Parts: sequence; C-alpha cells; structure tokens
Amino acid sequence: MSTYTSAFGQNPITVDAMVESPTMLPDMIYENLDGAFFEKAIFRDGGPNNGIVGFNEAAAPFLNDDAEDVAEFGEIPVSAMEKGKQHALVGVKTALAVRISREMRKFNRVRDVDDQINALQNTMVRTSVNASLDAFKNANIQTLGVKAAWDDAKANPLKDLRAAKRMIRNAAAPNREDALMGYNPDTLIISESMLEAAIDHENTQKFYIGNAALENPIYLGIKPSILTDLRVVTSPWLKEDEVYVLQSGRAGFVSYSDVLTVTDMYSPGGENGYGGVNQSWRVDAFYNRVIGIDNPKSVVKLEGVAA
Repeated sequence: MSTYTSAFGQNPITVDAMVESPTMLPDMIYENLDGAFFEKAIFRDGGPNNGIVGFNEAAAPFLNDDAEDVAEFGEIPVSAMEKGKQHALVGVKTALAVRISREMRKFNRVRDVDDQINALQNTMVRTSVNASLDAFKNANIQTLGVKAAWDDAKANPLKDLRAAKRMIRNAAAPNREDALMGYNPDTLIISESMLEAAIDHENTQKFYIGNAALENPIYLGIKPSILTDLRVVTSPWLKEDEVYVLQSGRAGFVSYSDVLTVTDMYSPGGENGYGGVNQSWRVDAFYNRVIGIDNPKSVVKLEGVAA
C-alpha cells in the first residue's frame, strides 16, 4: 500500500488534453486505486447493501446438540444453532473532488493537477486504513499487552506474535466456553517501522545463523511478506502502535452501497467553453460502505509494542 508521488508516471501530458478528454483523469484514478484499499486486503466481500447492514456476531460454529446414533427406523433428531449479538451499521459515504482552473489549463500547470490527483489518491487510501482500524476499535476484539516495547533489549517480538496467534486459536465461543471457534490466524497488520523493529531485534536475528543467514531480510534488503507464518499487510498510514494479528476474511466484512465511482470531468457551473461561471472543471470520487467485525475474537491487538 504505497504513497502516491506522481499520477502520470513518465508519460508527458498537457492540462488541455485532460480537459479535452473527460475520462482521462478518472481512468487514471481508477487504475491507481485498483487494489489499493486497505479493507480489501483483510476483510471478505459482504455483498451490496441499501444503506444499512444488520448482522450477528459469530457464535459457536456448532449445533446445540451433538450428533446421535440413530436406530433403524428411528427419527433423526433436529438441533438448533445459537446466534451472536446483533448489530446494525449505517453506510458512510466517503467523497472527495479535485478541480482544474482555466488558468491551470491555459498556462499548462501540470504539476498543480498532479499534486491534486496524488493527494486525492493518498487521502482515499488513508481514509480506508483509518476506517478499517476504527472498525476494530469499535468491536470487542482481544488485546495482548507485551512485556516490553520492541525497541527494548528485553523484548521478544516473535514470541509476542506467537502468543497472539495462540490467543486466536484458543478463542472460545461466546455462548459455549467448552467450544473453540476454530480460528486460524494468517495476517499481521503492522507499520513498516515496527516491522523493521521486529526483524532487527536481536531475539529475531539469532535465528538467522549459519545457512539461515542467507535468508536474513536485513542482508537481502527486502521487506518480508510473511513473518511467523503471517502474511504481512502494511501501509505508510499505519501508526507504530497499530499492530494486529487476525484471520483475514473471517474477522469481518466490507459491504458497499456505492462502489468506488469517479465521475468524468465536468464544469459544475455549466460549460460555456471557458469552464462555466467559475471557469473550472472538476472530477468527483466517492463510495459508500459498511465495515463490520462479526468475528471479534479472531483479532488480537498487541499493546505496548511502541515505546
């Protein structure tokens, strides 16, 4: 999940050409934002909605009664399944627009347009990250306090991650303490700086000895995509104290009433050849979504990792 620094790459283009081709900027924004939204990396597709979503938190993934041996001609028993706590969430519309003035067009101020498009894309992605984290904060997820911040010599980042994974695997059903939920943690959400702290720590580096040293991320100069069997999901917009272990696709869902829509460029005051009454053209981007956490025990937030 990168920070956008140039919308146009190496392709030279004029502002006049952008205005003359109303779909040019929207197509570029669509392409750049494809796969960039944070929630799509960790939540399952909850399908469309009509502005509000009702759902139940997960309960025990079993029927209330065990399967029984049935004699010949005997009636097969019927059992029911408990439902978890009910929730209702209203969709939130997220929208942003950029504008091109007649002066930007006339004097070909491409940099001004480029900066706006980059800022729009970065803002939309940052909003995506914040919305996902807010969903965790508003749910009753599990937490794990680590014994020492990860830049402390006494810390053991890999041990902390293993402890979080164990909490998720041992999560009991809210309505049946004798039944496990069957979660399998597979994802680590972490800032790039805390990922480096975890990898650089001497309690991690001690595993890279002998032949294993050839696989050391520090010497390879790469960011690992997997750590302790967890897929690493990171973003420039994550703070150092935002570290989560979870089962992606199981923890929650995202549901859209409006998927990402980017309008063709238009003049809001009516076109007269000069950009209408305020001599400008604009492109609008918007979507309306709900993010719900229906398996809160499949998520653990690690607390105290940042000093």
